Amino acid sequence: MRTHTLRQFAREPLLIVCALWPLVLLAPHIPGLPRPSIQGLPWRQELLFALPLCLALALPARRGLKSNDPAARADRLHVLTLLAAVAFTAWVWLSALWSASPFSAANLASQWSAYTIFFALSVSSAARPRASRLAFVTAGVVVWILGVSCAAETWVGAALTDGSLRADLKPLLRGSGGFGEMMAVATPLFAALALYLRRPARAVTCGATAALAWLATLQSLERAPFIGGAAGLVMLFAFALLKRNCRPRHPARAFALAAVFAAVLASQWLPSFSAAGDSAAGTTVARLQTSLKDDDSARARLLFWGVGFEMLRERPLLGVGANNYEAAFPEARARFAERHPDSPLVAMTEQLLVVYAHNEYVQMAAELGAVGLALFLLFAAALACTFLRALRHPTKALPALGAGAGALAFAISSGASASSFRYFGGGLLFFFAASVVARVAASVNESRDGARDSSLSPGTSLAVQPRARRALVRFAFAASLVVTCCAALRAAGTVLHGMAQSSADRARAERLYEASLVADGWSAQTHFGYGVWLYAQRRAADALPHLRYAAARGFNSSTCFARLAAAEAEAGEAAAAERTLALGVRAYPRSVFLRVRHALALEGSGRSDDAALEISAAELIDSRSARGWRQLIFNDIDAAIAAAKGDPARVALPGELQPEDAVFAVLQENERRFPESANTGWRAQMRSFKMQ
Repeated sequence: MRTHTLRQFAREPLLIVCALWPLVLLAPHIPGLPRPSIQGLPWRQELLFALPLCLALALPARRGLKSNDPAARADRLHVLTLLAAVAFTAWVWLSALWSASPFSAANLASQWSAYTIFFALSVSSAARPRASRLAFVTAGVVVWILGVSCAAETWVGAALTDGSLRADLKPLLRGSGGFGEMMAVATPLFAALALYLRRPARAVTCGATAALAWLATLQSLERAPFIGGAAGLVMLFAFALLKRNCRPRHPARAFALAAVFAAVLASQWLPSFSAAGDSAAGTTVARLQTSLKDDDSARARLLFWGVGFEMLRERPLLGVGANNYEAAFPEARARFAERHPDSPLVAMTEQLLVVYAHNEYVQMAAELGAVGLALFLLFAAALACTFLRALRHPTKALPALGAGAGALAFAISSGASASSFRYFGGGLLFFFAASVVARVAASVNESRDGARDSSLSPGTSLAVQPRARRALVRFAFAASLVVTCCAALRAAGTVLHGMAQSSADRARAERLYEASLVADGWSAQTHFGYGVWLYAQRRAADALPHLRYAAARGFNSSTCFARLAAAEAEAGEAAAAERTLALGVRAYPRSVFLRVRHALALEGSGRSDDAALEISAAELIDSRSARGWRQLIFNDIDAAIAAAKGDPARVALPGELQPEDAVFAVLQENERRFPESANTGWRAQMRSFKMQ
């Protein structure tokens, strides 16, 4: 049997991709490659998936395209679902035409192209059950690797290190975005298999895998995946209890599995298990109990959603372009602040680079407009119809129920998550669950007397001619080639960017930055890093085009605006610097730092009255911080320290000012404005301290 399976894989290499795709989920945790300090567009999972897919499609596929092949007939509902996915993907590609950052749009479009190809291949592999079983086995192994790693990090990670793996310092797995979402999808997927499989050993293995995935979901410190996973489990057990053809083989299994899930959930209230010696306040369960008033993370999401709706209001039909939420953020945030001037949300997140709306549906509407959202809803409706049909299967409704519950967990989590389809591994897992549902749905109309699973009722299937199938394979190859090229360019640019940042040799660092831009000239991250590096080398004029490019494509926090304005001022473009800071103040009207920095630019332009108004506005927001920022920006750090020590109640020390990275940006700029202080006072003390 094993020899037959190997021969089958040799004849049809695409089955290897269908069977071993879960290994892609491990890609973000592979060590060894340099990374820039500011992450760019993702590429590891995309490249690890697209490269073998492209190679497999490039091989002669005619041996798998015979007219008597079982896959030569396609289920009508599956075809409609696939066409809806293709239409949505095409719209994402088209959005690059009106995007401020076309390559960012192409990045999301390439991801959706890969999803669509994977979905089609996974469903077609239903005629090869060994490949499907191997995919579940591989996925289970990956869940165990990631789940055990997460548990070890949670329970003993801080004890084995200096504490750098603690939750508040962004650990390797917990709090890492797509990790919790993947585990939430895997939980009901394997739980359903534990209830369905006939052999006890296999059922126990699947049950243990589901329990470990549930534990990892709770330990991920992400609330949205926890809520989604809980909803998926409730759906699974409710249908298993109420629907006859969804009932488990042995009722005792359902009670035992439910008890295990409940025990894992209860363990998160125990500090000794959940927080590695810390208080239980750092757990996912405890985070759910935080009030909105004290929950900055939840309140920031409300801000991001409001900004997303401003983008939709501005461009209701087309949106701002796929993956361009960050590029359109400052103008949309400024409109939100003008519309809600008294909202406390306006004062939040000035120090953050906001990439996502933390709600896939809001971001999809903002980026792709009403047309894109309608196409996605059409795809979702087709999947829902597929799930409802799969639930009618007399013998396989339970696996379809588990897959549908996993998809539901993903859909709910996407409502408050920055990951969703934008984290490639999570998207692959969702489409795998959808393919399981589609496989079962395609065989619902089989007779109950043991007909082969690969046959389809003529009334629900379409015949696909070999010539048409060859054309589809060639189109899929072209799409996979595009995905591979996009991921390879991002990989080369990211690696070179990371090497440039870690290089101590100036000439070598510049060569690496330039090589990174040759490989990936659309990378706002590389442009920003190179621009900051050039400014540090006192080459402000050379830094300007790079910093402007980055600011227009997502690098638009208050500190980013200040760095761009500093380069413009040093390059002799004082009017441009003032306009940059004015835009920053519009986007962040409660930023004391930006208002004081804008006041300096206004005063330098001879607009003293306007500068005084900005200072007054800053003092109305926070008078102590405003005086501290004014001393630091106008008079440099030694004067700021002296003023704060002389009147600590009215003037804040530089170390108390926020955002913290803006302090360092001001200090770097002040070295040019106050060259006489470069080797005296506080700076001299810091240099002597470093030399000791």
